[in-house]
Amino acid sequence: MYLLTISLYEFGQFLRIVLWIFVPLFAIVLLITTYVHHRRKRQIHEVVLEGGELLVSAEPIPYIEEQPDEDNLYKGLLWMKQKFEEYRIQSDDRVGLLKVQLDERTATIESLKEELSQSREKIADLTGKLENNMSLLMNIHKELDKSLVTNTSLVAATLPASTPEAAIGGPGSDDLAQEH
Repeated sequence: MYLLTISLYEFGQFLRIVLWIFVPLFAIVLLITTYVHHRRKRQIHEVVLEGGELLVSAEPIPYIEEQPDEDNLYKGLLWMKQKFEEYRIQSDDRVGLLKVQLDERTATIESLKEELSQSREKIADLTGKLENNMSLLMNIHKELDKSLVTNTSLVAATLPASTPEAAIGGPGSDDLAQEH
C-alpha cells in the first residue's frame, strides 16, 4: 500500500538531477547523429574549374566503406601477412641471438667445469703432500723425542747424583757436566 515512501520534494530533486544530466547528453547525441546522417546522405563534391568557378554537384561520392569489401579484405589480409612475416623475422633473429648467447654461456660453463676439476686435482695433490709432510714431521718429532730421552738418560747416567738438582737435571747439572 505504501508504494511511494518518498516526498514530492525529493522526487522533484531527483528529476532535476536526471534532467540536468540526460537532456544535454541527449541533445548532443541527437545533433551528432543528425550531422553524420546528413553528411552521408548529401555529400557535396566541389570541383574548381579552370576559370575559378566552383561547380557544385549533388552526386554523393561513395565512401570507401561503401565500396565492395573484397578489395579492403584483400588489402587487410596482405597487411596481416606482411606483419606476420615481420614478426616471424624478428622472432627468428631473437632466437638466433639467444642461441648464440646460449652457446657462449655453455662454453663458459664448460671452461669453468674444467677449471674446477683442475682445482680439485690440485687440492687433492696438495692434500696428499700435506699428509705426507705431516707424517714426516710426526716421525721427526718422535725421533727427536727418542733421542732427547736417550740423551737425557745418558747424561743422567754419566753425572754423579751428588746433588738433588743433578739427579733431576736441574741448573747445577750443567756446571757438573762442564767440569767432567
